[in-house]
Amino acid sequence: MYFFEPYMVVMLIGVGILAASLALILNQWVFRGRTRRSPHMVLGALDTPRSYVFHDGYLVSEHDEDEYFIADPSDRARAWAGLVEGLKPLNPDIAPSMRALADRREGFLLIGQVGSDALSVSGRAQGEVVTVTVSSVEESRARHAIHKESLDGFHDEMQGLRAAVDFLPAPMWRERSDGQITWANGAYYRLLERANDIDGPLVWPIRRLFAEQLDPLPDPGAFRRCQLVMHDQEEPSWFDVSMSDEGETKLFAARPIDQLVAAETNLRNFVQTLSKTFAHLPIGLAIFNKKRELVLFNPALLTLSTLDPEWLSSRPSLFSFLDQLRERQRMPEPKDYKAWRTSLSELEQAAQDGSYQELWTLPTGQTYRVIGKPHPDGAVAFMFEDISSEVSLTRQFRSDLELYQSVLDESDGALAVFSKDGRLILSNTAYAELWGVDPREMLSTMSLVEATRTWQRLANPSPVWGDIRAFAGQEAERAAWSDDVTLADGRMLECRVAPLKGGSMVVTFQPVSRATALVDVTQRTLAVAD
Repeated sequence: MYFFEPYMVVMLIGVGILAASLALILNQWVFRGRTRRSPHMVLGALDTPRSYVFHDGYLVSEHDEDEYFIADPSDRARAWAGLVEGLKPLNPDIAPSMRALADRREGFLLIGQVGSDALSVSGRAQGEVVTVTVSSVEESRARHAIHKESLDGFHDEMQGLRAAVDFLPAPMWRERSDGQITWANGAYYRLLERANDIDGPLVWPIRRLFAEQLDPLPDPGAFRRCQLVMHDQEEPSWFDVSMSDEGETKLFAARPIDQLVAAETNLRNFVQTLSKTFAHLPIGLAIFNKKRELVLFNPALLTLSTLDPEWLSSRPSLFSFLDQLRERQRMPEPKDYKAWRTSLSELEQAAQDGSYQELWTLPTGQTYRVIGKPHPDGAVAFMFEDISSEVSLTRQFRSDLELYQSVLDESDGALAVFSKDGRLILSNTAYAELWGVDPREMLSTMSLVEATRTWQRLANPSPVWGDIRAFAGQEAERAAWSDDVTLADGRMLECRVAPLKGGSMVVTFQPVSRATALVDVTQRTLAVAD
């Protein structure tokens, strides 16, 4: 027991009343403004003693932000009961000692234990003022108190985080520097069971998946593609494994990418199929992506362009590709190089619109047909076809036609050739002079009906014109025949009709002299008389 002078008791009572009054005033803006401690704060240092001063059961002393022994120190009227409840776990004698202190003003000194930390709890009374002090027994060591409510909150949160990590489909695990696994989530355990074909429970230490494939370790944040053989499927499963360096330990995560690998395989097979198909095409193919980089070409392009395959494989740009074609004389030499460079952008735009098509006559005498076609995602495809043989054949055919035309023009007789369907396909200069119409200068093709009407209009009536039309429509074997016709100006012509191959026919008009005409008429008259 402690004894004090009367004047000291009066002074302490006055101080207590003043402190209580101040506490009531300050409680409205100090204590009400303070936030309750976070449940994440479990431990607080007890390097210095903590004293709780009560006046008539009312807490008048200040409290720290990291208060743990009183659940709600802002409720000063109930702080005494809260302190008793908070100190009870330290020592079973604390609760009766606190009652004796409050009822009979009996002081006490007890030693409590929190884990390996020894704490002293003392209580003394001075009139209506009661003081309870908590301090560390060994002042050289920092003692800590555990707040049970916060610890429970931590435990609940940890359980929630564990459940969330186990719910993830991506396997995660932590390894020590020696490679021993110290933690793994549920996805890792499930993957381990599928890979090991284990029926019973797993036994620590558990197996390291991807051990050989992760040696050496990937850089932090980088992905290492790994595969794992499963006992319940034929094809291996693929994962992108990443690592986070945490000093003494390393955290790993494996992202399943089976669908990605399957898509890449299908795309690769599709490209290979296209490449094999393009390899047999005689047309050179060059496909540029939307960045105008060469991403695909076939062997025919190597032959037509004479470019180095290694250079083509380096993904050159479209402009570089055309520059190389110009240097190899595989495109027409432009007269104005600067204008030609400007026209390249027009060529690219025309290819994007699907309207680019040109014939390139090379300095070597070859002729290329170049076609530009748009592709999805802004890509452009160019096709190069060597049509030198076709152009040569066309030129030869045109030369032969010109030769045949010149031969026909040298003939005195007017000649007209009609196709099987009755179109005038060939005539000579004598025909144009005789009938006043040159079919070669007409925009449209003249038909047999139109031609016979012209002949009939410029000649005397004769059944020959109907016979010619009937001859053209015959399907059976046809034989050549001839007859005379008289023009409106009195000239006589021999009209000869002869069949040609493929159902065509030729009609020839030859001038007939007066003597010859008289002989013919006489012969026909005698034949009729006989």
